[in-house]
Amino acid sequence: MRLTSFAANGAERVGIAIDEERIVDLADAWTAARLPEERRPRDMLELAEGGPSLLADVSRSAAAAPTRLDAAFRTDEVRFRPPLRRPSKIVSVANNNSALAAVAMKYVDDPAFFNKAPSSLIGHGEAIRIRPDYGLTHPEAELALVIGQEAKCLTRENALDAVLGYTIINDVTSVGLKSEDTIVFADPGVTPPPQGFEHGDMQLTYHARSKSTDTFGPCGPWLVTADEVSEPNALRVRVWLGGELVTEDSTANLMFDVPRVLEHATRYFTLLPGDLVHFGTAIRGGRYGLRDLDFQKREGPCEIEIDGLGRLSNPVERL
Repeated sequence: MRLTSFAANGAERVGIAIDEERIVDLADAWTAARLPEERRPRDMLELAEGGPSLLADVSRSAAAAPTRLDAAFRTDEVRFRPPLRRPSKIVSVANNNSALAAVAMKYVDDPAFFNKAPSSLIGHGEAIRIRPDYGLTHPEAELALVIGQEAKCLTRENALDAVLGYTIINDVTSVGLKSEDTIVFADPGVTPPPQGFEHGDMQLTYHARSKSTDTFGPCGPWLVTADEVSEPNALRVRVWLGGELVTEDSTANLMFDVPRVLEHATRYFTLLPGDLVHFGTAIRGGRYGLRDLDFQKREGPCEIEIDGLGRLSNPVERL
């Protein structure tokens, strides 16, 4: 199933995609499937929290949705929301592409994480807003998943059982803000050096502003349920800016694949239904590096397509 969160006619809705141009409100499909109204999820978080039995009911609604095409919404007449509007957290994997690992002086043995603020999320079609003081700001095209059950201490073997579905996220990043929020400590020249100075000068970077500024989390347009994504570790990822194809890559080039990331993350924190996890930037192919894709200079829209997950498109608005 392809599900979505959207607003139309003054109401917030969960939708079932019939095709790229039509969405049936889950409420209409639910009625057509003759399911108990009290069980219908009012938003995608309720669906995630409802577990397999509720997902099965939504699947029955999806089967009935074509009978309600008379009430379908056109995708060009709705306002898309992020699939999950208020996840408890967004867990992000840092520097997870083999192209980055190849040029690292020191690389990690396990996935490294940062958190992206849920308030940064915007939907398909909403504007990425860039101020001059953000400095160089670029897109990062990434596979994301939504957790469908409480998950702690997952293993590679059972990690994918916790996944409700997959979507696209643009991990917009301000290099300018990141530089402003970086502290460098000089090597004190002590032998042996204090812990943290093993490689000379120590640099600490804090990503709250560079990753979580408002509108830095375009996400969607669809949540594609896990049963329709047989291999998340081999999906083609493409990025367009202003209609020009600028990057082409595959999730096969991630250093740490989806099960490995979930295994490592859940050793340290519990993932809750509705949480988002995204897996690192697709940057290997194309004529440009990330810093060539500066929203301060390049015209939008910024479009990201991942095989089987659709195309996320957002205009760029320079303030």
